[in-house]
Amino acid sequence: MKKIITGINGFGRFGLHLLKYWLDRSLECNFTIDYINDDYLSQREVFDLISTDEYVIFNKYKIQLSSDNRLNIIKPSGEKYSIQITSSDAESVDWLGKPDFFLECSGKRTVSEANSCLLIGNTKLVLVSATSWDIPKTLVYGFNHEELNVEDSSVSYGSCTVNAYVPLAKYIHETFDILDSDVNVVHNVAKHKLENTLIRKFCTLEKSAINLLPFLNKDNFIVNYTVVPYTGVSLIDFRFRLTKATSLENFLSKFEDAITDGVLKGLYGMDEVDIGPEVHNCSTFSTNFIKENIKIIGNNLYMQGYFDTENSVNRYVDLVNFAVTRHQ
Repeated sequence: MKKIITGINGFGRFGLHLLKYWLDRSLECNFTIDYINDDYLSQREVFDLISTDEYVIFNKYKIQLSSDNRLNIIKPSGEKYSIQITSSDAESVDWLGKPDFFLECSGKRTVSEANSCLLIGNTKLVLVSATSWDIPKTLVYGFNHEELNVEDSSVSYGSCTVNAYVPLAKYIHETFDILDSDVNVVHNVAKHKLENTLIRKFCTLEKSAINLLPFLNKDNFIVNYTVVPYTGVSLIDFRFRLTKATSLENFLSKFEDAITDGVLKGLYGMDEVDIGPEVHNCSTFSTNFIKENIKIIGNNLYMQGYFDTENSVNRYVDLVNFAVTRHQ
């Protein structure tokens, strides 16, 4: 399959993780990253962020910024990449119209109309990394990504919490029938946004889950989302009340089959015991569950796991790879 060309707009935490995640898998990905633009960071600041970030580590790559503002990257295998770095508004960037896909990762262009000007030249699709209530389709990989059509010009990606919950809830409902559910999220913040107080915030999952899952509504679904002054991997707890109680052994048997070779393969992981959040830094999974902390009490199923909110690019890359197959 011929690789398609993409360009990233927005090099915040999501864009930084996206570049690293793609570099680590560039041979198996269906796309290349040829352009990076940020309307706030200069080319030098983009390079400095890649070189010095404490969370996203590029030290196995040799990376240089050339005099013509290109990132020249050499992988340990000797494979080479050259990425043009620009610093301007998205609609006036000099590579506009050159990539096949426009990877909108700034978090600023969540309104469908704002992205129409990006669909020129070779660009067939804008994939928005933030949740949008305006773009017609929100695609969650492992849940409804196959609804993507070649006619779609702009699609919205879910979010870290949507990825963590929605495919799992769909599987549990189809297997055990959910009556109601709640989610507790203890969410980290980026280091430069550290604050000294706990903050209860709105979570995109509160609205997205109800929009995407017909068995949920405002009366049987609750999300408690708290941002804490902490930069590590986040914690997420699920409770599902089932129509009929099942044994823990039966649930674990079916769930392990689903994440090993079934419909949840590649989306979720599970560790036998809890050895702390740090080992899940930059995880490839949407949630890493702790087996010893999965409980069934009456008709209620409780599941506790870790998820790297910064690295939800894992499902975004999956979505971009799938979109390539639709456009070949």
